Amino acid sequence: MPVKLLNLTDAAHFLSMDEKVLRSMAMAGEVPSVMQGARLMFEREELDNWYTNRLLHHQPLKQLAHLPAQEVLNLADFCRLETMETALEGRTKPAVLKSLTALAERSGLLYDPAEFLENLRQREEIASTAMAEGVALVHPENRDEFLCEDTFVCIAKAQAPVFFGEENGGATDLFFVIAGPDSELHLRLLSRICTLIATTPILARLREATTPEEMLDAIQQF
Repeated sequence: MPVKLLNLTDAAHFLSMDEKVLRSMAMAGEVPSVMQGARLMFEREELDNWYTNRLLHHQPLKQLAHLPAQEVLNLADFCRLETMETALEGRTKPAVLKSLTALAERSGLLYDPAEFLENLRQREEIASTAMAEGVALVHPENRDEFLCEDTFVCIAKAQAPVFFGEENGGATDLFFVIAGPDSELHLRLLSRICTLIATTPILARLREATTPEEMLDAIQQF
């Protein structure tokens, strides 16, 4: 996959950040960037991974530009009944990833489930997507137009909590799978899910759900 470089303006738009803030952070070495002559440039995939890791480790950017209310994503728009699962099989991380891939395949949007599973594995090798609340925001390493047809989200509750690599050793029982070819939309979805986790009882509602219908209804409440 060719490297995609963004200038300061495009990178700020990609991250929904103020240009001056992004430039300051990049010059301080807080954001991955390179200088091309007098121009500050950013590799899109590196920005994607950098911002994703900040979200997963609860290090939100202090000065992100707020999206207008009409642009706030509705998580339910990316979910469907067939990609909700209240009894996900798997007692180990590899088994869970395999079950999550099977769940994602129900969306009808995957081009190659085996390649999708390998992308999930590769992402987890870089760093676990598990968070402290017993939840993991699982996603492929790359946003590839040949991996899936459109953006979608799967949500699953494990039959029993699994050690998924959370940095403090906590077990994980709730899994979101976020997949799609659009990097910018991917980051916005991750940010939206993290916001819902931090500000609403969405995890409790999902844990209470006993059927896919109840799980989808829980998502639609937020």
